[in-house]
Amino acid sequence: MTREAERPAYLLLGNVTMDLTPDGSTFGGTAYYSGRAAAALGYRVVVASRLPRGDARRLADEVPGITWRVGPARAPATFSNIYGPEGRIQLVHARAPRLRAAEVGDLAPEAVIVHLGPILRETGPTVVNAVAGRDFVALTGQGLLRRVDEHGHVRVDLPRSAARAFAAADVSVLSTEDLAGDLDSARALLARSRVGVLTDGAGAIEAHEDGRWLRYPVVERPMRNPTGTGDVFAVVLVSTYRATSDLREALGVATEAAARWISEPKPEPFHLLPDPGGAGEL
Repeated sequence: MTREAERPAYLLLGNVTMDLTPDGSTFGGTAYYSGRAAAALGYRVVVASRLPRGDARRLADEVPGITWRVGPARAPATFSNIYGPEGRIQLVHARAPRLRAAEVGDLAPEAVIVHLGPILRETGPTVVNAVAGRDFVALTGQGLLRRVDEHGHVRVDLPRSAARAFAAADVSVLSTEDLAGDLDSARALLARSRVGVLTDGAGAIEAHEDGRWLRYPVVERPMRNPTGTGDVFAVVLVSTYRATSDLREALGVATEAAARWISEPKPEPFHLLPDPGGAGEL
């Protein structure tokens, strides 16, 4: 067996986005940032996504350390993020197709973690059903709770199908932004998972394990690099919790990783993540 095959596998399901910035376009989305974070932790990462053929080739060239299982799309899921004093405004310029259960049901059966990371409802109920019951299922839930209005703005929505995805997850993560501050709805969804974590920017984290809730403080850092912070936090949290079964330890490692990321002025500082010899072990 090769050394590559011995590394634990991490399967991510969600569309890689094309993010429009003042400096040009760049890949983004939960599948991109969480996939790269998992690879930095030492996992052998497989990502199922949808992109046009040219973008898929460029993605594979730019990030060769990940297996990108990319299905066809006429256009990538295209977003722009505008940050201001009142938070983030997201615009959708194009949507990519949904993933299909047939594409992901038997993908990476050896994966020790299966992570649902939709950006805009592309992992529907059939995909959730296809991975429910796998060894360890994680969910970054923001993309299940979005709709796009007639002006292209991302708005909060709460479809009934979201509850099934949270119930299928061993660990789920939301931020207060994901439900526009509706804490009761956020807690109700997170309570369906064995472990649920609710972040609030620089505010204290609320988390539960088997229904027992706790609060975990966050040390505020200068915000220089916000995009991708939640995705990095989620992967480090999930990986550490799976390795230790200790929620407080997982929260501590994940909040420190997120603080390093958000305060780093350089883009994509994956070198700041924990030593891959720890959380990424089998």
